[in-house]
Amino acid sequence: MAELTLLTLLNTVAVDFCANRTRGMDTLRSVLVAYSKANDKYGGSNVRRVVATSPAIEAAAIAMVVSKCPNQL
Repeated sequence: MAELTLLTLLNTVAVDFCANRTRGMDTLRSVLVAYSKANDKYGGSNVRRVVATSPAIEAAAIAMVVSKCPNQL
């Protein structure tokens, strides 16, 4: 498997987050379900590594969601 990057992870989570919000899930549930799906897709240890080692992940995550579904935050 290719190395998981922050950009790939956030893109995956943002797409799923936006879909969940569109279906009416609240923000927290949308994040948790999207994160859970990323764990399934990339493996929990890979996702944890990226989350733990990426600087400014909060800003990057918000920017990714705003670019995918600006009306959902």
